[in-house]
Amino acid sequence: MKIQNGLEGVGAALLLFPYYLPFFHPQNHELYHHGLPVGNLVGGLLVDLFGCAILLTGFLIATERFPTRIKRIAGAMFSGLMLWSIVRFAIEMLILLQYPIESWGRIWELSAIAIPLISGVMAVFLPRFASMGVRMVRITLTAFSFSALWIVPHLIHLALARQPVRTAASIVSPAAAGSISNRRIIWILFDELSYDQAFDHVAPGIQLPNLNRLRSSSVTFSNLQADGYRTDRIIPSLLLGRHIEQFRSTTTGELSYWDESGRRWIDYDPSATLFGLAERNGWNTGIDGWYNPYCEILAPVLNVCFTDPGIVLVPMEDYGASEDKAVLANAAILPDDFLAALIHPKRVTLEEHMQAYLAIMMHARGQIRDNRLSFVLLHIPIPHPPGIYDRHRHVLRAGGNYLDNLVLADDTLGMLIREIDASPSASQTTLIVTSDHSWRTPMWRQDQGWSAEEEQVSGGQFDSRPVLLAHFPQQASGQEVTALLPEMLEHDMIAGMLLGQIKNANDLDVFLSHLDH
Repeated sequence: MKIQNGLEGVGAALLLFPYYLPFFHPQNHELYHHGLPVGNLVGGLLVDLFGCAILLTGFLIATERFPTRIKRIAGAMFSGLMLWSIVRFAIEMLILLQYPIESWGRIWELSAIAIPLISGVMAVFLPRFASMGVRMVRITLTAFSFSALWIVPHLIHLALARQPVRTAASIVSPAAAGSISNRRIIWILFDELSYDQAFDHVAPGIQLPNLNRLRSSSVTFSNLQADGYRTDRIIPSLLLGRHIEQFRSTTTGELSYWDESGRRWIDYDPSATLFGLAERNGWNTGIDGWYNPYCEILAPVLNVCFTDPGIVLVPMEDYGASEDKAVLANAAILPDDFLAALIHPKRVTLEEHMQAYLAIMMHARGQIRDNRLSFVLLHIPIPHPPGIYDRHRHVLRAGGNYLDNLVLADDTLGMLIREIDASPSASQTTLIVTSDHSWRTPMWRQDQGWSAEEEQVSGGQFDSRPVLLAHFPQQASGQEVTALLPEMLEHDMIAGMLLGQIKNANDLDVFLSHLDH
């Protein structure tokens, strides 16, 4: 019996502390964005799993000595908690695999206390039914405990793993003489900026003077067909110049993609990207990015790089654990916050999003001011939710909605344009403003932060058009391209700029005319 209790204790611990799930994503999604090392995080989790398994095993052994009535009630309440954990575990797995069930998951979180209590009441009034349920749950725990045979070794492997050193090279000399003259390209990518909300159906009271001013002197693509729905697929695809549906990463961050024609996985080659093309043609390159681990996957073809992972966290970090803390410190944090989460789930990312924005902006200004950098990508984490702005007072704050962040994006564009105008190469700078995808209303409508104002201005509809504006040096008038065009044309357009084939709006007209042939 004690062996069975031990197996049940192990199974229960694995269900109660499912923080290891992101480390088992089929494509290593979370680990790819987070990066190594995770030794102290995993170490703290292993200590908690081990300690929890011992405590629960002891509890199960102790209940065998309880009086029959108390034993039945305690067993039913324990099984109720485990039933709740099993369903919660399944929800976490589905969310990890990107099934849209977050809202129902929150409802289940709030039932953490009710389910065990209801189970205890059933043990009193419906003992036969309750006993049958207890047996089924405890058989499930015993069976699930054997998953520790591959979960624990994998976690130990990750705890000992280290990220290969891949850093962008610092600039040691100017670009090759005569290769690019003094031309410069600044590419500003606003995450989740909607063409519809920025230009076609601007919400009442929303003023976007900087976007409108830029549009009046740029080539504007008003009918761009989005290449996808997710940032971590769209941007690597744009940089490579081919639509890619499936990416995967090793545990140490090496990226590969599925080649449908060849039916095989291919390593993501940084030299085949726009930044590889830039490097070969004498451009000094810089990236100031968010979410995607640019500095790891593009290191060989970058001179300067900064990346902030933003809101991408392994779940343990949501509760205060950190790789900077010791193993035992992380182990002490998780149980307290886990118990608090049973009553009030913690999924607040406002401060993290605000800090990511501030960090990105600090490095964005630095890269614009560094006139040695001639091809720069600035991936700005707005107007992507959650809201971090007060559009009426024009100040950062923890709160607001997509419209507040939209005004922040406009204010940010104004700040960055002023930095560009103050730089020595301002008169020879091509400015590209894009977004990876539009405002993903179907996804955010399920989020607890979705507001009535957002519902009203979106009409519950999804307009998939991203933004693409191209402003050339000395360009004074605007031009709108209304043809339905794929977002992937951004790659070929920017490649033409890097090769010196597209230097002004007339060159871009010629480029677009060739798309029909």
